[in-house]
Amino acid sequence: MLTTTKAAQNGHGGARDGAGRKPKALIYASEIATAEQRIVSAMPELIDSLIDSAKCGDTGAARYLLDRVLGRVQLQAAPLATDTAIPFNESDFEREQNKKAWRDGLDTW
Repeated sequence: MLTTTKAAQNGHGGARDGAGRKPKALIYASEIATAEQRIVSAMPELIDSLIDSAKCGDTGAARYLLDRVLGRVQLQAAPLATDTAIPFNESDFEREQNKKAWRDGLDTW
């Protein structure tokens, strides 16, 4: 039987239908489905265990749960505010701007 693939039609050859290795997802489809079902059925117990661990002081579990619910916090390249002195007046602001510009490689001093 002749194949009707585009490669066969243009005379350049090509892969035959059914040739080659099957993807591993197809080879192990039943094993993957079984493993996924086991994970899904264990989820309520896993979630309860995570919550209990977080309540007992496991900061990793607490962080994981909060990240899943509230979303992960993006890391800042620099702190949002660097003012530590109160009051932070206009001259303090100008001084901080000059320091920042100098650190960024601009000569504004």
